[in-house]
Order: sequence, then C-alpha cells, then structure tokens
Amino acid sequence: MESKAVGFCAVVAVLGIISAAAGFAGEATKVKANEVLAVGGSCVYPSSPALALGIIAAVFAIINRIYISVTFGGGGCCRNDPNSTPISKLLAVLSWVATVIAVCLLLAAAGLNNKEGGQVDSYGYYTCYVVKPGIFAAGAILALLSAVFGIAAYITLTPPPQITTTNPTVAFPMGTNVDLEKNQAHYPPQQQYPPQQQQYPPPQYPAQQY
Repeated sequence: MESKAVGFCAVVAVLGIISAAAGFAGEATKVKANEVLAVGGSCVYPSSPALALGIIAAVFAIINRIYISVTFGGGGCCRNDPNSTPISKLLAVLSWVATVIAVCLLLAAAGLNNKEGGQVDSYGYYTCYVVKPGIFAAGAILALLSAVFGIAAYITLTPPPQITTTNPTVAFPMGTNVDLEKNQAHYPPQQQYPPQQQQYPPPQYPAQQY
C-alpha cells in the first residue's frame, strides 16, 4: 500500500475513533432517569458533560466526512471517475448515509440531555425528560462505520495505470533490397603524413678538358 493510502486510512481512522469515543462517553455520562429529582412539580437535573461530548462527537464526524470528501474527490459516488468501481461507489454512499444519521443522532441526544422539564403521564405522575438509552451509542457506532466505509471505498478504487517511458529505438531509413556487404560506402584514401618528398634528378655538368 502506498504511503498516500496509509496516511489517508490513518487520518480517517483516528477521526472516526475520536468521534465514536466521544459518543460512547456521552452515553455513559448522560442524565439517567434515576438521577433526576421531581420536587414540587419541577425536575432537578444533575450536571452532565454529555452535551459537550455529543457536540464534540458530531463535529469530529463532520470533519471526518469533509476530509474523506476532499481526499476522495467528492466521495466518488456521483462522478464519472475512471478509477471508481461499483463497490467503491456503494461504500461511499453508505459512508455518507452513516455520517448524516450519526450527526443527527448525536446532536439530538445532546440537545435532549440538556432539556429540562416534564409532563404528567396518564397515571397522574409527573415525569421528567431524559434521553432514551442507546441514542448516543447508536450515533457513535454510525460515526465509526462511516470511517470504515470511507476507508473501504478508498481501498477498492482501481489504481491508475502506470505509464513507463523507455528510450525509443531510432531506425535509420534504408532502401529495399539493399545488401550491406555489396553496397559498402567507399571513402577516399587518407593522406599520409608527413608527405613524401619529391625526388629530383641529379644535376649534370659539362665535362672539363685538361
């Protein structure tokens, strides 16, 4: 796996784990029904960090979704990407759906956890508003699944073809029916250095008389 893919998977996994951890922490620290006191027709709620944890989980899920979309090119589900496959497009759509539902659940649970008040039920008892069990946990699981689907969609992309460049073979044009042995190039003889000295005949003198 290339370093780019490893970095993408690592970032998405970390963001997904942070979002899921905050969601599970919100589930553990949310206001429970046995912790609310009904006094004189009003509900007294204890302090709880579930509101902040739910918002943090939703924010990290949104950040993770943005990072996947930017790196993955818009999710690859609605584009004519030559590298996309039917499986990667399906996983990208599932990642989008999981993110949207997770953010909605986490924000709704955070808002309901901070809601104070109550109502009188059919039996005449005054009941207080509390978040139902499992909403924070469901949002956390979907945030984690969104990261898993995003990583799987990225991995299932078809890798681009690798283009290799080689030095082309240079071919010299040759005529047809040419015999290299019979048609050898003739070159003029090379001049020898130093040049040979020109020979002159010995001088002839008239015979002397004594």
